[in-house]
Amino acid sequence: MGGLTDWTYRRFWAHVEHPYRRLRRRLLELAVPGLTILDAGCGHTAPNLQELRDSGARLVGVDLVHLEPQPGMELIEADLGRIPLPDASVDLIYSRSVMEHVVDPDAVYGEAARLLKPGGRWIFLTANRWDYVSIVSRLTPNRFHAGIVRRFEGRDEIDVFPTAYKTNDRDQIARHAAAHGFRIDAFERHGQYPAMFYRVGPLFLLATFFEKAVIKLPFLAGLRGWLYVELVKR
Repeated sequence: MGGLTDWTYRRFWAHVEHPYRRLRRRLLELAVPGLTILDAGCGHTAPNLQELRDSGARLVGVDLVHLEPQPGMELIEADLGRIPLPDASVDLIYSRSVMEHVVDPDAVYGEAARLLKPGGRWIFLTANRWDYVSIVSRLTPNRFHAGIVRRFEGRDEIDVFPTAYKTNDRDQIARHAAAHGFRIDAFERHGQYPAMFYRVGPLFLLATFFEKAVIKLPFLAGLRGWLYVELVKR
């Protein structure tokens, strides 16, 4: 991170709500005592669940990676298509930056439908398959992803997972949702600062101009980087 990146961020992005904050704000609205909330793809330490710890809800996290025990929540190492919880036992499911990695969407949608109570809600924030980063990702073999992300974003390779983009546009989501008894209650497209280029000031500035155009111009809305989705079980 350098002077140009810092200036660009302060000038163009400091006042813009990141899609992560959009999701967090909604979860804090919905999380109340007595609910069972499931973070599907919670990560090693379930950081998003930790933000709901004061809600009074029962908090459950599921992921395939090794999970470190956390106070006040139940963490389960399992595939999202085979979660060892009873039918109709969950009020709210959410996933952040997970659905782009799902190889078998029917299994995951079906499992979410099984776990949710009637009227239960599934919220996920995921990459748009038509965002330029997603397009490059789809064209690049997964074996190269970790090195690219480490170079441009500085993330550890252990935190980079293969992508599939099988439920990452409106048509794909609508098709899977209808097939598994969900209705779409909210569908939003969001932009954000170009995180991929945060460590390269000139590229960060150029990508910012593109991102701002995508956010501002309605006919480019389909290229925004993030999809925020709320599904309700019928």
